Amino acid sequence: MKAKDTMAIVKASYKRSPQWGKLAIKYMQRAEGKNGKREVPTLFNFDGAMERKEAYQVIHEAKKGSYFFRFLISPDPVKEDTNRDIFLREVTEKTMLGVEDCVGQQIQWVAATHDDHAPHRHVHVLAILPKRLQVQDLQEMRQSATEAALFQRRQRDAIYEARQKQERGKKE
Repeated sequence: MKAKDTMAIVKASYKRSPQWGKLAIKYMQRAEGKNGKREVPTLFNFDGAMERKEAYQVIHEAKKGSYFFRFLISPDPVKEDTNRDIFLREVTEKTMLGVEDCVGQQIQWVAATHDDHAPHRHVHVLAILPKRLQVQDLQEMRQSATEAALFQRRQRDAIYEARQKQERGKKE
């Protein structure tokens, strides 16, 4: 399966308001889980899990004039996240490395996985960027997400097939 046969979904919006960034963090942590129970997704970045106040500190420390981007990253549920088993955090990290390549510097970001209140698993990301992204940057971001998801899909499918082969060998 080639990356052009499937595509992760990447949506983006931005404002230059730190307050908007804080609202994005609140939204990330307000997800209705299965059976209507309220879930509080864990926030994370490259360094691991973080608390909401740490995320707010990242926003507070942003340089004046920064762009606060909200991204939604969602692997294709049919061709990439077939069994709802790929590691969305890893896809997010690789996608955000691609964003860093686009802007030419390391960036701060905070994310949360939403995996049980919608038919498709997805990640919300708040990224603080020094400039506005262009259409080609968003296309590259989608390509990074797709490649990361497909790489995992191939790995997981290969492991599954090897286990199936091993099980068939034991039965014979």
